[in-house]
Amino acid sequence: MRVAQAPGKIIFSGEHAVVYGVPALATAVDLHVRMLWLEMPDSSLNWTHLQHSACRYSLEQLRRLSAQLDQRYADFSAGRLPIQQVLTHPHQLLAYSLARAAEAADLTRLGGSLRIHSDLPLGAGMGSSAALIAAASCLLAPKLPLSERIELVYQCERLQHGRGSYTDAASVCQGGWSRVCGQAIQSVQGPLLDAHWYWIFTGVPEATTGECVEQVRLTHAHSEIWQAFQQVAEDLACAQPQALAEGVRQNQRLLEALQVVPEAVRVWVRKIEALGGAAKISGAGSIRGDAAGLLLAWMPEHTPADLNLPSEYRWGVLQQETQGAQAFNL
Repeated sequence: MRVAQAPGKIIFSGEHAVVYGVPALATAVDLHVRMLWLEMPDSSLNWTHLQHSACRYSLEQLRRLSAQLDQRYADFSAGRLPIQQVLTHPHQLLAYSLARAAEAADLTRLGGSLRIHSDLPLGAGMGSSAALIAAASCLLAPKLPLSERIELVYQCERLQHGRGSYTDAASVCQGGWSRVCGQAIQSVQGPLLDAHWYWIFTGVPEATTGECVEQVRLTHAHSEIWQAFQQVAEDLACAQPQALAEGVRQNQRLLEALQVVPEAVRVWVRKIEALGGAAKISGAGSIRGDAAGLLLAWMPEHTPADLNLPSEYRWGVLQQETQGAQAFNL
């Protein structure tokens, strides 16, 4: 019996901007995806997906699906298919990840049962997909070098995010703070966080990450706004709490300029600022609807409980995780 887990992540700066050469700064968080593999001499692997659909695949079926999805991604890259049509069912991302991990480990047989548990809210911008992929890769290919694991997670994630970055993959695989600029990935000390940082989940965005990335590319690919993102990223890298909060406020204004912050979420950001705090979306946001996924908040004299948030919102204290994806035998 083998178990693997991988942490989620929160982006402090660089969402969207990282696609245009601006470094992203993110930290792994102490919320995890955990996966248990009961290996058996079966000819297929079965699991229940996080969204409650039962799945069963042989290794050959996984390979065929992997080839089909590679072709669909090639169609997206060539402009023949929208990114939201590359994956046609939620379970396909994990199936593809298992196929890629099995290939990396040179497995000739794959059987048994997977059990999956996640602390991470889906669609929150906390890296639940990357953590799922990383945990799967640790189960099937535990000896894969870190750099190759990060690449595997990135290659899998692009099926749903399109032209994304290595930020999620780096954060969930190596833990702690990660600085990502293009394909340059660094594990860094990062800013010191006090006890007043929180995450607030505003709901699953109506638009996917891939859709948001594509919309920003269409409207701002050649904009000078990325220079402002660059300055904020540099300021945040070694900021103390007060300066870090100001950087978060500046970053939020830039994300609003990209039009990926729904008005309903912007209102809560302003309420937090009025209480002496700072907040920004962390993730792709949304180009339609009222939800934006994750909100990162600093509230030195209050907590989110003081905000009278909508009942569907969830929140928690931000706790960092120094350990990245890992597997161990029971």
